[in-house]
Amino acid sequence: MSSLKFILGTAAYDHQAGLLAEMKQQLAADPKGEFFYLVPNHIKFATEIEVLNQLKNTADQDPDQPYAQMKVQVLSFSRLAWYLLRDTPAFQAPRLSPTGLTMLTAQIVNQHQNEMQMFAGEIKRPGFIKELTQQLTELQTARIAPTDYAAIMKRAQTWAKDNRQILDDVWQAKLKVIFLVYGEFVKALGDYQDISQIDALLVKYLQQKDLSHAYFYLDRFSQFTARELQIVQALIKNAQATTIALVLDRPYQNQLPDEHNLFYESGRQYYRLAKFAKQTPGVKQLADVMADQPRVTADLQVLDRVLAAQAQMLNELPSAPLQDSQSIQFFTAPNRVAELNLIAAKIRQLVSTGKYRYRDFLILTRHLDGYATMLESVFKAHEVPIFNDLERLMNNHPLVNLIEALFKVYQRHFATSDVMHLLKTGLLIPQKMHDDLGRLVTRKYFQKAVYQTENWCLQYGRTGDDWLSSQRWHFDPNADAEELRHHPDMQKRDQYASAPLNVVKDYVSGLQKFFSQLDQAENGAAAAKALYGFLVNAGVVKRLEEWSIADSRSDLARAQEPQQVWQVFCNLLDEYVQILGQQQPFLIDEFADLLMAGFEAAQYSQIPSTLDQVVISETGIVQTTTRKVVFMMGATSDVMPEAKSATGLLSDPDRELLNACLDDEQFLPASGVEKMSNEPFLNYLGFMSGRQRLIISAPQIGNDEKPLSMSPYMIDLAMAFDRWDADKKRLKDDLPFMAQPQDTATAAWPFVSAPFAVLGTLMQVKRQALDDHQPLGAAWNFLSELMAQKVKRYDWTAQSLDYTNETTPLPADLAERLYGQWDPEALDARTQALQNGERPGEIAPALQHDTLYASISQLQDYYRNPYEYFLKYGLRIQKREELEISADKSGTFFHDSLDRFMRLLSEQGLALRQLTDDQLQRLTHQAMAWAFDQQPQLIQLTQNYQRLAFRKRQLERLVETMTKVLRDQSKLTRAKNVVTEQKFGVMDLSDQGQQSFAPLIYPLDHGHKVYLRGRIDRVDSVELNQEPYLMVVDYKSGNQQFNLVEAYDGLALQMLSYLNSLSHQLKLNQQSAKIAGALYLHLQNPVFKWEDLSGSLASEELKSHRYRGVLLNDRQLLNDLDQGFDNFKPQILSLRAFKNGNIKANSGMALVDESQLAALLQRNQERIVNAATQIFAGDTSLRPYRLDKRDGLQYSDYQDIYRFDPMLDQKNYRDVLLTERDVQEKLKQESQGEKHE
Repeated sequence: MSSLKFILGTAAYDHQAGLLAEMKQQLAADPKGEFFYLVPNHIKFATEIEVLNQLKNTADQDPDQPYAQMKVQVLSFSRLAWYLLRDTPAFQAPRLSPTGLTMLTAQIVNQHQNEMQMFAGEIKRPGFIKELTQQLTELQTARIAPTDYAAIMKRAQTWAKDNRQILDDVWQAKLKVIFLVYGEFVKALGDYQDISQIDALLVKYLQQKDLSHAYFYLDRFSQFTARELQIVQALIKNAQATTIALVLDRPYQNQLPDEHNLFYESGRQYYRLAKFAKQTPGVKQLADVMADQPRVTADLQVLDRVLAAQAQMLNELPSAPLQDSQSIQFFTAPNRVAELNLIAAKIRQLVSTGKYRYRDFLILTRHLDGYATMLESVFKAHEVPIFNDLERLMNNHPLVNLIEALFKVYQRHFATSDVMHLLKTGLLIPQKMHDDLGRLVTRKYFQKAVYQTENWCLQYGRTGDDWLSSQRWHFDPNADAEELRHHPDMQKRDQYASAPLNVVKDYVSGLQKFFSQLDQAENGAAAAKALYGFLVNAGVVKRLEEWSIADSRSDLARAQEPQQVWQVFCNLLDEYVQILGQQQPFLIDEFADLLMAGFEAAQYSQIPSTLDQVVISETGIVQTTTRKVVFMMGATSDVMPEAKSATGLLSDPDRELLNACLDDEQFLPASGVEKMSNEPFLNYLGFMSGRQRLIISAPQIGNDEKPLSMSPYMIDLAMAFDRWDADKKRLKDDLPFMAQPQDTATAAWPFVSAPFAVLGTLMQVKRQALDDHQPLGAAWNFLSELMAQKVKRYDWTAQSLDYTNETTPLPADLAERLYGQWDPEALDARTQALQNGERPGEIAPALQHDTLYASISQLQDYYRNPYEYFLKYGLRIQKREELEISADKSGTFFHDSLDRFMRLLSEQGLALRQLTDDQLQRLTHQAMAWAFDQQPQLIQLTQNYQRLAFRKRQLERLVETMTKVLRDQSKLTRAKNVVTEQKFGVMDLSDQGQQSFAPLIYPLDHGHKVYLRGRIDRVDSVELNQEPYLMVVDYKSGNQQFNLVEAYDGLALQMLSYLNSLSHQLKLNQQSAKIAGALYLHLQNPVFKWEDLSGSLASEELKSHRYRGVLLNDRQLLNDLDQGFDNFKPQILSLRAFKNGNIKANSGMALVDESQLAALLQRNQERIVNAATQIFAGDTSLRPYRLDKRDGLQYSDYQDIYRFDPMLDQKNYRDVLLTERDVQEKLKQESQGEKHE
């Protein structure tokens, strides 16, 4: 007769000792017996060592002698199946791994896409196939067959009728699809084996074989799946004896425990198994044994009782004074990093006492996600070895990325983003390849070439067929080939710059051979063979081996990752070929999807923790009970207890309804609601995992910087053990949030650990002491002296305490050499000599670096932030050009288009105001075509990328709008265009017959000078009292406004500099024209809402394009510029006219008299001279301007270099405190002869 015995007891008692005592008796009683100790797979290896050690300790044997036990096997259910079935023919059948099952599911879904109904939109969602596969395997483990569908639906109808409810249509639709796929899934498995089929074989074996001398012991199981329960029942029925240990306070023979009972899950297992034994002939249930040997200290036994009472929600929790105040401790930390630092320091301190090994510690938390990125670095700093118990997915390994990118390159026809994704995996390195200059392409060469090529492709928009073109790539695609042939030096530079680009291009184009093999593959087997051959021939296997060898020197676990990923890949190919290799028709996209679906489910195999390491795990994962000290970290209210609904295809209500429609022997794994009910038990097991000590901690701020609160468990336990201050609602004797300069030795002790970890804390303490102007206390002084002796990097690290975010000015002579160039007069003389065929003389050293050549915008950058000027124009650091129609490119297009448009008018003798719509459209399109010819790279970009083609069309529409606006404006003004795109300071030949204006050259101190060059978008003229008045018009893509403060300060030099250039040229030409002002025209294509239109569309467009700037406050001049003044409604200028004759400027507009304008122009010259002088003096100060809510850091490309902290670096701002009224007052005084700085 078979027997069943339970060993019961709370987690405070040693169930394993009870099982082994039972085993020892049965070992002695049955010499022929076979003994199987079954535990969850996760702890099988550690339990095997522990069981053998315990048996050795009880044996009459020399403890120093090796111990072996042939009769005892420590196994999991899966290993039990292997052990018993390994020689049976059925067990030898081909089997599918979990990744293979995922691949099979993906294939079924692809074949039934039209029948997926509500899941049709989910098919391509990452993770869907994995979730569906998990759902199918859940049905298998629940012992539900596809043929059960009809019975389930019939029971569902009965349930709905009995409960007077209507069956949910969504639930029915879900089940219909799931069982459709499930049926195909089971059918496709055919002769293959998976876990559920192996379980079925094991049950059959147990039922048929003679197990009269077999003894089974089950430990650490709190719940079983339906399949596992079937195995356990087979053991009970057929084995000689089955002994099961459960963490359970008492037997539950006749009824289930209450659902809120702490031990509900284990009580339910007891009830099911006891009922089965009672109902099964030939099975005798022996008297239960209550474990009576304490596994934990007396203090933790008190904790056990407190946790049980807490779960019952008793008002008064049992308590007793702790025999050891260190047995149960609590602390909080500012954040997760600080929490880990305190834990690591504590572990190191305890190990240093000699009473503990690292393997005596277990760190638990509900979920490790929040700590994943910081575990390794924190514990490495404390020199504490760790073993992360959490299983990791393979889907981010470079080999997986390579395969995914390889198929994307094929599917999306060599899109550059996919090509770079492929090459950056680091697994593809050319074999024995030479560049165009005959140089061997090494790994280092190729990796550098990849990044150079990426930058180049982004800059010039190369993608798709460009990779396969037979034409060689040139670093400058716009270089003239004929010119290169006539200039050997230029040609050589081009070859050296282009060689890396063509190395990458040639390698990538070589992929076409592999893709051709895929195209020619008749079936999946041929495609799998081609893929495998490509990876081997490309050196991927060799590269993975190199990685493995390199990692093995420092990290054995990581060293196995390349091998594991490659093995999974090979297994996937094998399983694919087995299942689908001969299927027709073969689709490459389907092949790629199936492989990636397989990788999505693949996980790294964990190496059992046998070294002296601290184990880090989650409370949901079963643990051994041999650890002495447990840290329960992350004990916050959001996860302890956790309120989380089920994830997957079936919701909690779906699962509950399905469970209600199943037979007694069928049941799904716990739903989200059931898991929530079991949360107290999970945490109970976690708290009770250690033998001697429990330390509970909680961070107060999460990784998202949001506040966290302590778990109710933590608070209740702190109250029970008198560690809670109810008045202040905080822990008593909590650890300090951070180290303080005046800490005593006791207060500093929690932060004492390995030298490198202490060094970081020490620097924080010293920084605080400096900031607070207080000395270090004795404790930190001692540690400081100790670190200075022990840590080699101490002096280097300590320099950070003196760090300030300040730059060092350049020596004047270095600044001169960095910025200064040849004197313009000397350069003119040299150029003239060359043109005359004469040999030019040498330029004197004093004239070689005496001139700063600059544009106006460059000097504006100086006033925005001198350090940015140094980075941009001194060091010439530029932002990487990317695949965009940048502001520079679009701005050039606008200016070229409008310039060409105005010139076409002049060439064809047409008046702007008289253009018909057809003429306007024809001239506009001609102008834009010419402008695009000036930037051929724009056409290249828009041909390759639809997004940029759309952007190009937007640019064209804007130009079409602006030419129309210019025509309509010309009808409302007497001003006429004089010139467009007028350069000044340009030293080359004339532009289409249009001579450049003279440069603006201002003398500086020490014989230096500044030479200004630029381009004026447009100059208009209006005649007033038979005297011409000239105005500058500047086109802006942004809504630029004239700001008196910015102009006076130097932040807006451009418009006034243009006026100075114009004035200077008039003097040189001895012309009597006057300066009227400067205006901005906003280039835009506005969008109007119908309800906002108060007039015609044309009038609204004019309002949106009013000029803003600075003008002379002359009523007649303003009338001529904007004829809307005649009826007191200006339509071109941003001004308001009143019937009493007053005129008021709107925002962004300034009206000045002639003396004030002259003062502004003089101030502009002074600011230019000042900027150039400071640049030559070596000013590189990090002093961004700040004006109102704007500052010199906004929109800067150099933020990462600045490392400017707006809070800590307040003193580094250059605050512009002037107001517009201040500037007006200064202009008034300066126009009267007074000077101000």
